[in-house]
Amino acid sequence: MQLTRHSASSMSGTLIRPEFTLRRTMELMSKAGLRFVPVVDDEGRMVAAVADGDLRRYITAGGKLDDPVIRAANPNPIAIHEEMPHAAVRSLMVRRGIEALPELKDGRFAALYVLTLAPSPADITVVLMAGGLGSRLAPLTDDCPKPLLQMGGKPILTHIIENLRDQGIRRFILSVNYLADMLVAHYGDGSEHDVYINYIHETTRMGTGGALSLIDPKALSDDFMVCNGDLLNDVDVSQLLDAHRASGWQATMVVREHGYTIPYGVVQRSDEGEFLGAEEKPTLHYCINAGIYMLSRRVLEVVPQGSFYDLPTLFTDLPQHGMRGGTYTHSGRWIDIGNMTDFERARSIYEGRKE
Repeated sequence: MQLTRHSASSMSGTLIRPEFTLRRTMELMSKAGLRFVPVVDDEGRMVAAVADGDLRRYITAGGKLDDPVIRAANPNPIAIHEEMPHAAVRSLMVRRGIEALPELKDGRFAALYVLTLAPSPADITVVLMAGGLGSRLAPLTDDCPKPLLQMGGKPILTHIIENLRDQGIRRFILSVNYLADMLVAHYGDGSEHDVYINYIHETTRMGTGGALSLIDPKALSDDFMVCNGDLLNDVDVSQLLDAHRASGWQATMVVREHGYTIPYGVVQRSDEGEFLGAEEKPTLHYCINAGIYMLSRRVLEVVPQGSFYDLPTLFTDLPQHGMRGGTYTHSGRWIDIGNMTDFERARSIYEGRKE
C-alpha cells in the first residue's frame, strides 16, 4: 500500500461545504479521484467527512442528489490532531482498516492521508540481524539475547517486526547466533504475529554482510531489506523502496545526519603557525550509517561465501562488479540500542514517558 499526504492547500478545490449538494460533491470527488473528502465550514474547521459509501447509503435510503451533503456526511470521522510520521500513520490506518485519514490542527483541516494499493513492502523480504552478543548491555544479556529484552511489555524485536508488519511486510528471515534457541522458541514460524519467519544460523561471527551468504537466494525477493535487530525506528519502507527502485542503485543505505559539537574553541592557522581565525565550539555535521539497507538480490554475487563481511564493505566493492550504491536519509525516530543509556531512553519512549 502507498500512503499519500494531501495538504489542505492542494485540496482547496475539493473541500466540501456543508451546503453543497450530493451531486456537486460526487462531481468534485470524481474529478479529484478521491473516495473520501472532508466537509469544512467557512473558517476551515472540519465539521464532518463524507465517503462514497456514505453517499450510496443515503441515496439508497431515499435521499436526493440535490440534498445538502451534510445530511449524508459522518459527523464524527476518525482523525488525527497533529502531523505524524508516515510510518505511524500507515500503521494506524492498517490497524483500523481505513483508507483515508484527516489531519486536524486546532480543529481546522490540515491534510488528508490516503492509503492506496500500489507496489508495496508486501512484495519484499526483510532480513533481521539478531545474532549479536549484546555485551554492552550485560548483565541483562547474560541469559537473554538483546532482541528479547522487554520494553513497553514487548521484546525489542517484536516492536520492530510489528512496525514492519503494519507497513505490509509479511516475510522475515532472522539471522541468529547467540542464544538462538530462545529466539526460535519465542517467535517460531511467526504465525502468532501474523507473519512468516525463517531462520539462518551463524556458527561463527559473519558480520551483517557475511550472514547473507547463508540465505538461499530463492528465499529473497528481488529487492529485500536488511535491518539490525536492535534498531527502533519509523522508517517508511514504502518511500525507501520507491527511492531505491527509482535510483537504479543495486544497494541503498539508510543514513542519518548527526552533529557533534566540539567543546572548545577551534583555531585556524597557517602552515607557519600564523593565526587565521577562531570559532567557538563549532558543530561538525556528518552522515552516519543507520544500519538499515534496501538491496537488490543481484548484490549477493559480491558477498563472499562463508566468511566475515560487513555491509558497508559491500558498498565499497560494488563498483568493481559494475553495480552502484547510494543513500537514503531518514530524519525520524531512530534508536540504536547499543548501550544502557540508549536502552533506558527507548524504554521511556515505549512505556509512554516523555523522550
